[in-house]
Amino acid sequence: MKEIRFLLLLIFLVSCSSIKYVTVPMSDPPEVYKPDIIKTEKDFLYEYKRSLMKISEWQNWYNIQTNKF
Repeated sequence: MKEIRFLLLLIFLVSCSSIKYVTVPMSDPPEVYKPDIIKTEKDFLYEYKRSLMKISEWQNWYNIQTNKF
């Protein structure tokens, strides 16, 4: 019985010490969105479109970094 306990303990310790995590550095994030000065409705729509594109870019970057794509 003692041999079995010792063997199980040994297997447990070996299995715990053999696990190694690989760390991969993250890539550089996209540039921060900086809106331009809005004077007309056309400028507003253009900035709105740019902001949506930047949000999508950030989401894609995050999904790739976390393997959720």
